[in-house]
Amino acid sequence: MKHMKLHEKYCCGQAAIEFCAALLLFLIVATGLLHISRLARASLFLHAVLRGDAGERAMREGTLGEAPVYIADWDAGADGVRHTADDRPLRNAALLPATLSVIGNYSVRSPGDWSFVSSDSRLPVSMIRLRESPGMAAALGFTHADETLRVPVDSVISRLVYDKDEVAIREEVWMPLMGGLY
Repeated sequence: MKHMKLHEKYCCGQAAIEFCAALLLFLIVATGLLHISRLARASLFLHAVLRGDAGERAMREGTLGEAPVYIADWDAGADGVRHTADDRPLRNAALLPATLSVIGNYSVRSPGDWSFVSSDSRLPVSMIRLRESPGMAAALGFTHADETLRVPVDSVISRLVYDKDEVAIREEVWMPLMGGLY
């Protein structure tokens, strides 16, 4: 009889421990989902603000253009695994005209369709001009905006999973110059 009571106490204690562990796991998962949602909203908000800022500058007459660095491919880095933090960009601007030519060819269904497009364009650099001379890509002007936003981490995630107080989100936007065209 005494042995039976010890067994019941042990089972009730183990069930309580399992319940607490399940509750803690649920709390971590729910807080993690809320944190990911907060990061996504912050990223979208920052991206929208930067697009608005870069877009306003792109529409202004006389805005100085910048040229983004063309990245041809990525090196996997020291760990040998692609799509990780130690990847490094491989720059090869010689491939840019060929890339723009391919993009230009995908702009129409067949090469003969270019004859239906008006060559009179008010844009500083139009797709028609890029198709005719893809080497002109160096003349493309862009305006650039980038910013880093720090998002606080919930204390549950900070204490149990991530061990940081905040996460930095960096967004970068490039907008083509429109030369005053509204």
